Amino acid sequence: TQGEDGNGDPLRHVTPLMSAVHFIYQSNVFKVDLNGVYNGSIDYANLAPSERDKAYLYAKDEDGNPYSPQWYTINLQGSWFISRAIRFDLGIENLLNARYRTYSSGIAAAGINFKASVIAHF
Repeated sequence: TQGEDGNGDPLRHVTPLMSAVHFIYQSNVFKVDLNGVYNGSIDYANLAPSERDKAYLYAKDEDGNPYSPQWYTINLQGSWFISRAIRFDLGIENLLNARYRTYSSGIAAAGINFKASVIAHF
């Protein structure tokens, strides 16, 4: 994933390569989803000039230049269908507690995350 403007400079809004893969098991009572999310890197040479000026948003390479490193997370989510009207969900996100920052966001991930919810339909 790449692009250039009329001057040959990298485009600002071209995101890094990204993907997700899910392994799902589902029965009438349970659903389990083990998944991974991947985000590729953008090296300094491929950062748009406007992004190079925002070094505080990015990691630094071995030359001290800003770049967006690759990252991935592994996540586990499950649902228990208690009845047709009630579902209980549990999840663990970022199982490996990876420190990552989505491209150009300026916000680092919170680390491992636990979630739970009850969903009821009336």
